[in-house]
Amino acid sequence: MKILPSELSLIQDIIVMILSFIISILFFYFTDWIKKKKIASQYFTRKLIHLALAPIFLFTFLFYSGEWFSPWIAVTIPVVYFIAILLINLEIVKLSQLTTTMSRSGDPRELLRGIAYYLVVVIIVCIIGWTSYPSMSWYSPLSIFIISILAVGDGLADIIGRKVDRFKFTILVEKSIPGSAAMFLSSFAACLAFLAIFGYDFISMALLTLVIVGIATIVEALSPGELDNITVPLTTIIVFILMTPLLVSSHDWSLISLPLP
Repeated sequence: MKILPSELSLIQDIIVMILSFIISILFFYFTDWIKKKKIASQYFTRKLIHLALAPIFLFTFLFYSGEWFSPWIAVTIPVVYFIAILLINLEIVKLSQLTTTMSRSGDPRELLRGIAYYLVVVIIVCIIGWTSYPSMSWYSPLSIFIISILAVGDGLADIIGRKVDRFKFTILVEKSIPGSAAMFLSSFAACLAFLAIFGYDFISMALLTLVIVGIATIVEALSPGELDNITVPLTTIIVFILMTPLLVSSHDWSLISLPLP
């Protein structure tokens, strides 16, 4: 959205990026504070980051100018966090708060698995998610589907699955029916909510959302450990590319087209 005049678009984007980065830092401090105050457990604060950080980042897309350079400025934030994780593991820097908040055991090597996969997905989404689509001039719903399912759906699936320790099933790995149900329902709700926020006719896209979320839920139930941070986004991309032409009537849209000048 154009907040400042067009000639100040670059300044607008830099300001939004800085504010977004500050919000993410404050969020980390908040989760660390509630953990230290024993308001929430280490497990819950880690999942809270998983649930909220990417959707918050996605929401800030609304406030960038929409110029060709907007995604390249926005992507600075997840790139900085990814570099920080690499530096921590190479023992070049020590960020104990980041390590203890985002890992299960406090071992920095854990960050190279789940959270690193998560950040790589966010980086890719940021770059490919600002594409041509009829409803908006530069937003693609692909980024909405990926973030909603990966962050909200997958995050709640793990929380509910552990909380309701019953109705387990095993195909390739052990999962639970309540966890998979939470994955499906929360992903579907989050997708529709973000589609509405970004100006799409979410009712006409409900069938597409249902198919994508349903298949992603099945894949998550089959995915071992933290590999769902990879398998679920990949599945979402494939299903989106295959099903969108069939389930969304449009004659003028592109799935993945980098917004070059």
